[in-house]
Amino acid sequence: MNKYRRLIIILLIFLFSVTPILKGAPSDLIYLVKVEGDIDPGLTRFIEKSIKNAERDGAKAIIFQISTFGGLVKSATEIRDLIIDAPLLTVALVKDRAWSAGALITLACDRIYMTPGSSIGAAETRPKEEKYISAFRKEFKATAERKGRNPDIAAAMVDADIEIEGVIERGKLLTLTATEAVELGMADKRLNTVEEILPEIEAEGGVVKVIEPSLSDQFARIITNSYISSLLIIIGFIGLVVEAVTLGWGVGGTIGILSLALFFSGNLLVGNTNWGLILLFLAGMILLGLEFFVVPGFGITGLTGIVLVVASLFLTFENAVLGVYAISIALILALITFVFLIRYFGNTRIWNKIALNAAQTKEDGYLVPGQRKTLIDKEGEALTPLHPAGTALIDGERVDVISQSSYIPKGSRIKVIKVEGTKVIVREI
Repeated sequence: MNKYRRLIIILLIFLFSVTPILKGAPSDLIYLVKVEGDIDPGLTRFIEKSIKNAERDGAKAIIFQISTFGGLVKSATEIRDLIIDAPLLTVALVKDRAWSAGALITLACDRIYMTPGSSIGAAETRPKEEKYISAFRKEFKATAERKGRNPDIAAAMVDADIEIEGVIERGKLLTLTATEAVELGMADKRLNTVEEILPEIEAEGGVVKVIEPSLSDQFARIITNSYISSLLIIIGFIGLVVEAVTLGWGVGGTIGILSLALFFSGNLLVGNTNWGLILLFLAGMILLGLEFFVVPGFGITGLTGIVLVVASLFLTFENAVLGVYAISIALILALITFVFLIRYFGNTRIWNKIALNAAQTKEDGYLVPGQRKTLIDKEGEALTPLHPAGTALIDGERVDVISQSSYIPKGSRIKVIKVEGTKVIVREI
C-alpha cells in the first residue's frame, strides 16, 4: 500500500512540475522580415519564402519592418498579393519611410504602426501616363478597402488630381507623416520598436525570430537590381565584341559570357526568365558565331541571331521600359567599341569578313583583272568558305572568286567555269 502511495505522490509531483511547461510551450512565435532597399523581384522571392516558412512554423504573426523609397510596380503588386493572402496576422512597422511601392506593401498589412518621424505615400508612377496611374490608383484603393482604410486617401498617394478637403489639394501627391497617418486612420499607432508591437497584437512575451535572406536571396536581389542588370548586359555585349574582333579566346569573351550568365542565373532564380528564353539566347549566340566565324559577309544568319539575343534579353526584364533602355545602351556602346577597335587597331578577323579594306596586289599573291581570263577551266582549292564569295588558290595565286552554287566549304577543290570582268566564277569538283 505504501508502495502505491509513494508512486501516486511521485506522479502528482511530476504532473504539477510539468504543467507550467506545458502551458508555456505554445509561446507565440513572431516572424520579423525587413523590407529595405528597392522593391524588386529578389525581394518578392524572399517575402514569399518567409510567409511560407512562418506558416510552416506556426507563427502567430509576421512583422514587416519597412524602409524603402519604392521600386518596381510589378514586384510591389506581387508582394501585396502575397501579404493579403497570408494565412496569419500581418503587421507593418514603417521604420523610416514607405514611399511609392513601399506604401502599397504597407497598406496590404492587417496592422500598420509607424515610428515617429516616418512617412508613407508619394506613389507616383514612372512613366507618368494615365494608364499606369489609373491601374496603380485602383490597386491602392482596392487594398485600402480590403483592410478597412480610407480608399480615397490611399488613391491620393498615387494620383495628384485627387483633392480631399483638409488633407490634400489638387496637383499634389499625398505623403503622410506618422502623426497624420494615425489621425486619418491610415495607421493604427505610433510606436518605436518591434517589442512595443507585441502587446498590441496580444503576443507579449512572444519570441521574435528575425528572418535573414539566404545567400541565394541576396544574390538574386543584387543581380535583378535594375542598375546591375543593365550593367551586366552592357559588359556582356562589350566583352563579346572585344572577343569577336581579336584573335583567340581571351579576357573579353570570358568576361562577356560570365556577365550574361550572371544576368540569366539571377533572373532565373526569381522567375523572371525560364530555360526557354535561355535556349533562345544560346541559339542567337550560335547563329552569330556562325555568321562571324564561318560564313563570310553578314546576312540573314547574323540578323536572326541578333533578333533572338535581343528578344531573349528583353523578355527577361520585368520592366519593359527599362529593358528597352538597357539593351539600346548596350547595343550603342558595343557598336562604339567595335568602331574604336577597327579605327585604332586596324584589321580584325570580323571586319575582314564584312568589308575588303586591304589593297589586293600581285605582290601579295593576287591576280590583276587582265590576267583573269587565263583562269578559265583551271582548278584550285578554296582557301575560305565560299558563300558565295571568298578566296581560292589557283596556280599558286590567291584569287577572289564567287561560287556558282550557294556554298562551298573551305578546302574543297574548285574549277573556274567563267570570268566576267573582275568576277571569277567557280564550281565545286
